[in-house]
Amino acid sequence: MKYCADTWYVLNLFSKEENSIRIFNDIRLGKDFLILPVIVISESYKKLLQHGISEKLIDSFFESIDVSDKIEIVFIDNVIAKECAKVSLSYSIPLIDSIIAATARLTDCNFLLSDDKHLKLLHRKRYVKVKSW
Repeated sequence: MKYCADTWYVLNLFSKEENSIRIFNDIRLGKDFLILPVIVISESYKKLLQHGISEKLIDSFFESIDVSDKIEIVFIDNVIAKECAKVSLSYSIPLIDSIIAATARLTDCNFLLSDDKHLKLLHRKRYVKVKSW
């Protein structure tokens, strides 16, 4: 299974939510693969800092995620940039959500791990498959 992480998933993983940990363990054991859009890292940092989490703890968390060859951090390139602009305009969703959705689609992910209402809309429109709990 190939997943793409939204900020919702990363924050759940940080807080050690059971389903998030289970998926992450499957990824680490080599059963699955995770795409992590760089914008998700940025948004997660911001939200964790807003909650008073120390930068050192956040750095440590992301370093622990980044050590696996089953996790790929994806940067925004021209292809993703064009696609996310189209998605944002076509479905009237925020640009950050469209970047995450375009990344999931263009990297052939089976599921986008998210509970975001904008991304669930894209699920209903069959642009991406969203999984949440």
